[in-house]
Amino acid sequence: MASGLAMPLDLQAARDEYLGWLQLEANRSPNTVRAYAGELRKLEVFLRDRGHTLAMDDLGRDDLRAYQRHLATTLKSPASRARALVAIRSWLRWLAKEELVARDLSNAVTLPRVEQRLPKPMTSDELARLLASLPSESLMEKRDRALVQFLISTGCRISEALQLDRTDVPRQGTRLIVTGKGAKQRAVYLTADAKAAIDEYLESREDTSMALFVNYDPTTRPGDDRRLTAAGARHVVRRLRRELGAWSFRSPHVARHTAATSLLEVTGGDVRLVQEVLGHANLNTLQGYTKIVDARKQEAYRRYQEFLEEKRRSGGEP
Repeated sequence: MASGLAMPLDLQAARDEYLGWLQLEANRSPNTVRAYAGELRKLEVFLRDRGHTLAMDDLGRDDLRAYQRHLATTLKSPASRARALVAIRSWLRWLAKEELVARDLSNAVTLPRVEQRLPKPMTSDELARLLASLPSESLMEKRDRALVQFLISTGCRISEALQLDRTDVPRQGTRLIVTGKGAKQRAVYLTADAKAAIDEYLESREDTSMALFVNYDPTTRPGDDRRLTAAGARHVVRRLRRELGAWSFRSPHVARHTAATSLLEVTGGDVRLVQEVLGHANLNTLQGYTKIVDARKQEAYRRYQEFLEEKRRSGGEP
């Protein structure tokens, strides 16, 4: 990557330099690159509408503050504003580090305070009812059951699951490799139920697509890419939620939350293990899950205390 201030840089060129670095050198996921590109384009449109020259030398703190005020009026969610501003701040910091701009303006971008939201996993009873009620008569139903079982078993992100090919599933054993954020690979394992559901689904297929999970859109033509998309997977989850009454199953990511909290419970809170299974780079990311497990433990001990008190009042009689 070229560095130095040999010639003036406009915003579009600065954006393209950064996105190229994100994709080729930082190995960020396509979703991340796409999201950052969108946020930087929105900044460019805002500046152009204000009559800005779009020359990086002319970009100043007042411009960035004006954009932050604009976001505050158009994006009510602090989390949404934070996502937009993180992209801009990271871009500005990288430009200064690479000496593509004369000043580091990243500290002029202030992130809004975002309240940490706890994950919302399914309870063990809800999970058991969901898995027991998954239909498996038609080929599409077999796919849906295999997808849900896979997500619950591995805790994978939906993007990780959908990029798998059918040849990634082992004929023998339950271990397979998935590629996560930053192109980092890790091993995940299938439960016996998940392996059986996937095997049944694959044995029933007659198509030639290499994708592990394919779509059954009737408008699909021969030669079209039949790999199931994230939007398609979300549609599957919404339909199952409605048909089976699995109201806590709001999105594919709920399966990841559920896998994390379930693993923490059955392993006695082995945070390191769960970190490896989920592919989290930072242990702090798991704090939300451990809080949920702790809350469940406290509730269990509260019920246990009530049980003991009831026994004491009844004189210890069964």
